[in-house]
Amino acid sequence: MRFTVLAATALALAACGQPSDPTATASTEAPETAVSGPAETPAAEASAAKPLPARLDCLRETGGLLLIGHRGGPRGAFPENAIETFDRTFKAGTRAMEVDIAETKDGKLVLMHDDELDRTTTGTGLVADHTLAEIQALNLRAAGKATDFHAPTLEAALDWAVKTGAFLELDKKRSASYAPIIAAVRAAKAENNVLLITYTDDQAVEVHKLAPELVITATINTVGEFDSLVARGVKPERLLAWTGVTESRPALWKALSARGIESVFGTTGPRDIAFDTLYWNDGNGAEYNALAADGLAILVTGLTDKTSRQLGKELDKGKACGF
Repeated sequence: MRFTVLAATALALAACGQPSDPTATASTEAPETAVSGPAETPAAEASAAKPLPARLDCLRETGGLLLIGHRGGPRGAFPENAIETFDRTFKAGTRAMEVDIAETKDGKLVLMHDDELDRTTTGTGLVADHTLAEIQALNLRAAGKATDFHAPTLEAALDWAVKTGAFLELDKKRSASYAPIIAAVRAAKAENNVLLITYTDDQAVEVHKLAPELVITATINTVGEFDSLVARGVKPERLLAWTGVTESRPALWKALSARGIESVFGTTGPRDIAFDTLYWNDGNGAEYNALAADGLAILVTGLTDKTSRQLGKELDKGKACGF
């Protein structure tokens, strides 16, 4: 109960638009050494070539887990939503990144979480009031300090994902729309490297109609809500259930798993009350392993490095599924 109340408070704070969001620099635990990870086996390489829905089914069926780094897994001098950060996170053992997509004044898609430039770059003002060239001339900030990195386009991030075999969870911000994002995914031939976040049932139906080949997430709190989306034409094999950040829900995860649906849960939030913090208060992250044992297939975290080490066995099963 304590975790549920605290996490609900975290949501309320986020909704109020707090001036500083600690999850942007939450991945402060570096691995002892940043390594590329074990070489892929022929079986894992074959699994990676399978369509994304089949790889997700493998997670659910084998008890594997896909770990997603919130905003790419920023830490230290590596800022959120930067390809250099994605590459560091990937090499440290997390194979998937959540990224944020905004649209510039000249209609280009750039990775940026906030409506304003002030927190994450050396610039000021609204993203939507600046051209891509103006934004890319700015330096990205990490922990409030300017870095040598610059905001990438969505196209560049997709190309990186296809080249490395990484996986991107695409979060559309208010300035962007789904159609050009879908077009960029298709142009990069990244359909097997992405899932696309939707926030309402109507958005889920709309996006599935626009791009039935893509895997999407939709907020699902009951089996009945899943059934409603299927009744509206969303194909179950292209659907993931986003189950929030306020409480673990093993009964729901297992009920959806019985329907062939993988669930997603986030341990992110303001640093002092996020599950990412609470789970590590005693120095033991066994709660993450419990999430996987309870039927969770996909976890979004702001602490990529030590969480990936905690979940080594579950992530190894994910690698065998092609992640």
